[in-house]
Amino acid sequence: MKFNFLKKKLKNLAIFTLSLIICLVLIEGVLIFISTDGNDNYERTKEFNEKHIRYNKHGYRDYEYSLKKPEGIFRILVLGDSQTFGHGINDLKDTWVKKLESQLQKEGSNASIEILNISGPGWNSDTHLYELFKNGFKFNPDLVILAYGLNDIPFPTSFNCNSSDRKITPNIKIFQNSKLANFIIKIIDLRINQLLEKVGEKPSYFDCLNQAYDSMGWEMNKFYLDIMGLAMSIKKIHFMITVIPIIHQLDNDYPLISAHKKLKEYSYQRRIEFLDLYEKSFKNINTNYLRISKTDRHFNERGSAIIANTLFMRLKGLTKYKNLSYFHKAFSLKETLNENPLLIKLDSLINKQNPINTFILNSETKSLQITRSLTQLIIKQLQKEKNRSNPISLTETKLSLSGDYIYHEKVTFHPNSKLPNIKESISKKSGSFIKTIEQIQPDTKAGLVSLKLGQREFQFDFEGDENHKRIKLEKDITFPDPKVLDKWVFHNNHPPSEEYSRKELIQKLIDMTIKNPKIYHMPGDIKIINQADYFENLSNEIIPQMYDERILFQTFLIFGRYGAKDYVNLLIELIDKNKPSLMSVNAANRYRQFFLAPNSD
Repeated sequence: MKFNFLKKKLKNLAIFTLSLIICLVLIEGVLIFISTDGNDNYERTKEFNEKHIRYNKHGYRDYEYSLKKPEGIFRILVLGDSQTFGHGINDLKDTWVKKLESQLQKEGSNASIEILNISGPGWNSDTHLYELFKNGFKFNPDLVILAYGLNDIPFPTSFNCNSSDRKITPNIKIFQNSKLANFIIKIIDLRINQLLEKVGEKPSYFDCLNQAYDSMGWEMNKFYLDIMGLAMSIKKIHFMITVIPIIHQLDNDYPLISAHKKLKEYSYQRRIEFLDLYEKSFKNINTNYLRISKTDRHFNERGSAIIANTLFMRLKGLTKYKNLSYFHKAFSLKETLNENPLLIKLDSLINKQNPINTFILNSETKSLQITRSLTQLIIKQLQKEKNRSNPISLTETKLSLSGDYIYHEKVTFHPNSKLPNIKESISKKSGSFIKTIEQIQPDTKAGLVSLKLGQREFQFDFEGDENHKRIKLEKDITFPDPKVLDKWVFHNNHPPSEEYSRKELIQKLIDMTIKNPKIYHMPGDIKIINQADYFENLSNEIIPQMYDERILFQTFLIFGRYGAKDYVNLLIELIDKNKPSLMSVNAANRYRQFFLAPNSD
């Protein structure tokens, strides 16, 4: 009887073991069939790109557009990363940029609007800036929308946060080719990493992103955005920033709210139109409804449609004008989108068939005088205090009859007075933009005289190639790229001096010292001018260091000139703390001494 009982147990065990083996084999087969290396990540494969991704002659995933903007067209240019590129979306027409273009064109029976998509996978703030200068401006856009992704921020070399999953389970050779074993190992590693994040033993991806926005990376990011904004302000191109959220827990516990707030505050301070897609559209939506696949958190067609619909509601005011392309550069984007009644009236009165006409429009706080001659459209705007006759500002904009910008002048008045105070003007000259600031003062003859406070000639040209990108800001000023600078200062990556011989460096040191006496007046600088044999006894190591020190010092001054003093101060703090090189320490000291000197500007 005991033997029969044992036999029965062994039989059951054999059946259980056989069933378990069959189940494991079946699971293995299923895992092979549904492997994330196949179906779930298909959008990342070469096959997907060859089948679904097409580029136009300019190298962008978009329809063909002429470089020259057709007459009467209001052209929008979108800069973005993989979310805007349409990663994982099969058909170009289903990307949010093309959906938005289609909606605006259907809505606009009057206006002619087209949208160009200039975006790419992995693009960041620096990519957007260079692409705008290299190609974007050539398309002569009327509005540029920066579709900002939260991971577009640069990461400085000093940034120390690693959110990569740690390998917990050991590698066992006999299980390397088993889908089941690898699946179980992945689950174990995933769960342990999630546990480590919860107990604070490992930072999450979102922890690191938030830290980036609280680091020098944010100051670097602002500088890229500032140069974009400055160029568009001078060129009279409208600018808008819209923030695309990362698809993760889109409820009140969304982990990147503080980063959204930083971008909103940044845009508000600089008077840039801003749209937060998390707040306006995606808050509390189930992320499974939005993403390409279980492991790919890019927006699918449904998510793209939501982005397009939200932007359409914000931009549809553009469709209310039939002559928008001819006069919009004289007004702000906010005035245009909000359908200012004076602009609606102006649009109805402009008659392209009549070569000469002048008319005046008035509201409670603004007066417009529009004069159309044979060659240009002149729009004067008088901004008045509400319920008062005192002017706040008087703006005059000259446009060509095709809507191109020629000249802009703004006069602001003393508070509660009819006396003008400051005049700012921007004029075009052979591809450059000359900005002049003057103070208007009474003279001895009871008249008014202008005192020039400053003048700058902006160029905004792209130079070089893919490996050596450079942007010319002014005649003698090149854009100081924070990421390039960061690698140079802290890793000695391609110092400026390596491009020149000893003889060339000596001549450059002499020239920069002679030409810039206001900034080179320290004892070492004076020796360069006064001692003919000063360089003879200096080694081949010292001379490049002297040159790089002065170039870095000049770079600090350029950042300050373009409003990035906070970035410079943080950079100098890091140099003082880490002392990466004698060159950088000397440059930091020179910068401090320059601002302490009595004759510094």
